[in-house]
Amino acid sequence: LGLPEGSKPVKFVFHGGSGSDLKDIREAIDYGVIKMNIDTDTQWSYWSGIKEFEAKYHDYLQGQMGNPEGKDKPNKKFYDPRAMLRSAELRTVARLQTCFEDLNCVQVCGLGAPGTPENVLGPRRGSLPA
Repeated sequence: LGLPEGSKPVKFVFHGGSGSDLKDIREAIDYGVIKMNIDTDTQWSYWSGIKEFEAKYHDYLQGQMGNPEGKDKPNKKFYDPRAMLRSAELRTVARLQTCFEDLNCVQVCGLGAPGTPENVLGPRRGSLPA
């Protein structure tokens, strides 16, 4: 092709990359992979967040009332689906960060580190314990 030594004229996509060893991912990048599918990883991370939430709050998710704190204690803040989905979202964000690091994609577009969000409300009253 008459290209300089080390050129990578073909752009590869790493299909089935979920679950691959980091060494193999980095080697694929060295060979010219420019995209890796991570759908399975993000699906599993989302499910893991839900599964972990259920395990952590299992005794609070058995009915509207009654939990380890007392038979007359309400469980509304535990079975609110937004709490469970938030757990799934946080797990997915963490997994995406790992993917970005594995793929050498952190701060590569010149955007720099993200700033602190200013358009959000603080913790809501009655939110779940950490």
